[in-house]
This record gives sequence, C-alpha cells and structure tokens, in this order.
Amino acid sequence: MSAKVRSVVQSIAVLACIALVCGLLLGAVNHFTYVDPLQTTLDGFKSDSGAEGEFTMVVEDETAVEGTSGSIVYYAVSTDGVHAFLASAISQYGGEFQVYVYIRDAKIYKIAAGENGDTFVDRLEAANFYAEFYDKDLADFDPLSVSGVSGATYSSNAVKNAVNAVVLYYNRNVAGGENNG
Repeated sequence: MSAKVRSVVQSIAVLACIALVCGLLLGAVNHFTYVDPLQTTLDGFKSDSGAEGEFTMVVEDETAVEGTSGSIVYYAVSTDGVHAFLASAISQYGGEFQVYVYIRDAKIYKIAAGENGDTFVDRLEAANFYAEFYDKDLADFDPLSVSGVSGATYSSNAVKNAVNAVVLYYNRNVAGGENNG
C-alpha cells in the first residue's frame, strides 16, 4: 500500500473514530437531559389542577375541533373526575396561543395561559378575564360570547377560540359523548 493511500485510510479511520465518540457523547447527553413532553404535561396538569387523582392521557396528538379555529393539544382525565386540556388557537398578534383549561362537574374552574407569543397576557390576568369562563354549564355555554379585554383584543380572541374548542370537544366527546371519561 502506498504512503498516500495509507495516509488517506488513516485519516478516514481517525474521522470515523471522532464521529463515533461524538455520537456516543450526544446520545449520553440526550439520555440524561431528555424531558418527555407527555409526562411533563401530565405532571403539570396534576400540580395546576388541584386534582387528587392520577391523570391518564386521552388525546396525545394535536386534534383540530371541527367548527372552531382552535385545537386540542393534549387532553387528560384524572381518576377523581378532573378533565385537563391544553388547547391552542392562533392570535393575530403573536402566533399560537396555548391555554390550560380545567373542568370539574361539567364546569370550567381554572384557566391559565400556556406558551404564547403575545405581549398582552398580563392584561388578561389583570382584568380577571379568565373568571368570565368559570362556573358556566358547558352544555349551554358559548365562550365566544365572553367580552374581550380592551388593549388585548387579539389575546382575548385567541383565549376564547381555544376555550371554545375545549367546550365543543368536551360536549361532543366527553359529556355523554363517545369517550365519556
């Protein structure tokens, strides 16, 4: 074998070893730092909802809700009857707006903003906007009829659209529906 060929083979072998070591290191870092988004969501549902029971995931893939501009990202139900949703809608201002919605006894009892790009979320909280959705009978409730917050119109509309997706999904699939949980 000529010196030139031997040099090329050695260079290839060194690069292969470097690639192998780098791949193993990246795999190890991923193994120790990986965060399962489903488990994180279930843990968040449990801590945020005040539910005593354990949650079981029902919807694990984003599901568009027919008749709305919102979707269900995740939906889980606890053994003590709490229904927890992560819903999403598009805000004209900041893109996707995610909302956590908690239902017990066919009534919303808690809403919290999730990931979003809007800068006016604090106005919704200051105006106690989420409380407008609480303790309504979901069978007759139209979230789109809730008044928006002045100065946070796009954020208000995104929340209303996301909650509307939750209410329609709940009424169609949970409250007497096919996935009665």
